Amino acid sequence: MLYKLMGTAALVGTLGGCASVVSDKTQPVKVETLDQAGNTITGAKCDLQNDRGTFHVETPNTVFVRKSGGELVVTCTAPDQLQADGKLISRTGGAVFGNILLGGIIGAVVDTASGVAFNYPEWVQLVFGKTLTFDRSNHKVAQPTLATVLEGEQAIETADLASTEHQAAATQRVEHITIIAPPTDGGSTLEQSSVQSEP
Repeated sequence: MLYKLMGTAALVGTLGGCASVVSDKTQPVKVETLDQAGNTITGAKCDLQNDRGTFHVETPNTVFVRKSGGELVVTCTAPDQLQADGKLISRTGGAVFGNILLGGIIGAVVDTASGVAFNYPEWVQLVFGKTLTFDRSNHKVAQPTLATVLEGEQAIETADLASTEHQAAATQRVEHITIIAPPTDGGSTLEQSSVQSEP
């Protein structure tokens, strides 16, 4: 009987150890907004949404959001500005590995399923008129997370830039040809004329 009680106690302790050791279900996200010249725009209203809820903040400020393995989509609006859009990608932190050691595989699964094992970028700067992606893997302490432009928008910008460069090059490819005429019968003065050739 004593051995049965000890076995039951050990089982309860093991199951208790399977619970999550990561207790924070929320995390802070600092949001700032800039214009395309890099100037700070204050008072922008931003909505942050993932599969755990919708959160609101007025820039520049910090908002607490529910952690999740899903993307955190951010939209910011301000008077006389195009909408600023952002996508925050979360990554698992070191705590999940500690949970495997302390709580076992089941504890890690609990944290992953509930979203508490994931972390979003903690400081983002959105740009009006742009759609940016912020990945937690680019996180640096006390620095804004490096942003990348969405692939589709980047392709458009590259195409526009290439077109502009082509036009500039075509304008510069104007050749100046000087034709020197032979001396006339009446003297030795040379006559010159200039001809422009455009591609």
